[in-house]
Amino acid sequence: MNDKEKVMKKQFDYILSALLIFASSILFFGCEQSPKPPASLSDFFKSTDWVADHANDSNVAIVDTRKAEDYAAGHIPGAINIPRTKFYFARTQIDGQSFAYDIPSPAELIDILTANGISPETTVVAYDTDISSYGGRFPWVLKVYGHEKAYVIEGGAEKWKDADSREWDTTPVTPTPSTTPYKIASYYNYRVNKGDVAAVIDKANGNRTKPGYIISDVRTPNEYAGYYVDTTDPDNWTPVDADGNPVPVGSEVSFVYHTGGRPGHIPYAKFSNYSGDVYTDYLDASGKPVPSTLQKDHNVQVLKSEADLRAHFEGLGITPDKTIYNYCEGGFRSGVYTLVLLGLGYPEVYNYDGAWNEWSIQDNDLYPVATGDGRDGSRP
Repeated sequence: MNDKEKVMKKQFDYILSALLIFASSILFFGCEQSPKPPASLSDFFKSTDWVADHANDSNVAIVDTRKAEDYAAGHIPGAINIPRTKFYFARTQIDGQSFAYDIPSPAELIDILTANGISPETTVVAYDTDISSYGGRFPWVLKVYGHEKAYVIEGGAEKWKDADSREWDTTPVTPTPSTTPYKIASYYNYRVNKGDVAAVIDKANGNRTKPGYIISDVRTPNEYAGYYVDTTDPDNWTPVDADGNPVPVGSEVSFVYHTGGRPGHIPYAKFSNYSGDVYTDYLDASGKPVPSTLQKDHNVQVLKSEADLRAHFEGLGITPDKTIYNYCEGGFRSGVYTLVLLGLGYPEVYNYDGAWNEWSIQDNDLYPVATGDGRDGSRP
């Protein structure tokens, strides 16, 4: 090949490359790509009606996460029992007291699921009592490890037994172990650690949360404030003593301490009360709440409507354009909140499952704590 031919070939190769790049750009930018299917609450929660319709499906596992004695006293027919202590583990201890309740390790999870006949293709629906966070903990753990078909049964045991008046079984179900070990698909989706949370706290700016992030505390008013408060007025958390009596101005506040830990909340964390802000009484056909037979002085609870849930979170400034880090005491309640927000279509939602049990025993300079009523954002 002479010099002229080499030049012509080089020019041809250049033109061809340019045409390929141009064509690719048309395909990429000029055509609409298939949008990601919008998430819905049904991607994370299943109704008791759905469970009744699919209970006999060969690829569905109903998991009762209550204590063995509660399961033995009655459960959804066909449900197997994987008690809560089987899928969270106390690993961090100080003076013999346990603090951080971690999810199973990969090896531990593989053993649990294999022994209970659960494969990556199994649809898992789990429950506890109606708003118990343990029923949501198991599906969240599965989703952390990439098991997509994992759901919470909304309303749990009470919705099934008391509101629906469905069959309640006392015959235990012994699962058939899988013949091959469970295979984990991925790791640590929907989960953050203390370092991740600390990284979004602007320590040079009064410990405010950095732009684009929300730290969400889903505990009780007492736990959030760090001391006992009078919640009869939802807009005014007046300090009270452990018996509920007002604390005189200038006297020592009765702090809510955790063994070895500090009271309070992460500075500027948004507050949402787990037991009341996302749940409501289930109403029967006549519009009346249904009393629970499993919990004293308690009505059957279910999630609020999607519209009410959205209004609640948006009213707190917890919006889909933010990255949300939820926490509670041990990552259980905040795990449920993580599933709720994901079901509302929030794209970046994570559970800090080390939670207050872990955060409160760390160094204050790296892991700061605030006490008092910081709900309005004017102070931590």
